[in-house]
Amino acid sequence: MRIASTGRFVFIAQWVAAVLLPAFFFIGRGLVGAQLGWLSVLGVVYGLFVIAVLMIPPILTLFDRTVRRGKATRLGYDIASFVMWAAFIVAGLTVSDAGDGPPLDSALTVWTGGAISQDASTAICSVAGAVIGLAYLATFVLAVVGIVRWRRPFDA
Repeated sequence: MRIASTGRFVFIAQWVAAVLLPAFFFIGRGLVGAQLGWLSVLGVVYGLFVIAVLMIPPILTLFDRTVRRGKATRLGYDIASFVMWAAFIVAGLTVSDAGDGPPLDSALTVWTGGAISQDASTAICSVAGAVIGLAYLATFVLAVVGIVRWRRPFDA
């Protein structure tokens, strides 16, 4: 499989996205209208863990000689990364925060003036969470496959 033209973008963006997406999910969504509660406070701790986990596939891609030499990732990895990033944004816009009281409104609920209920927003967030998990698994597997399958001896 040849390296895609989007591979150069993903090769760089995967490092930035691993930091910015958790920051948006836990804290930055307040900038787009979501009400923040305990999730944003706990996000400081959990966010560091999420960042560390999201850094694993980019680190693994560095062990793929073809990717490292070309400074571009492969098409399958690119697609899985884009899907994961999009799902992270959807989850950040639909997650409803909670505190000691009732759930706080998500950005989507605020934007629609309540036309999209809190339950619908939570359902969308749950689906986005499942997509994040599957896309992350795909990026991890594709990074490992790239290491194993395309492993070639160094050119002399």
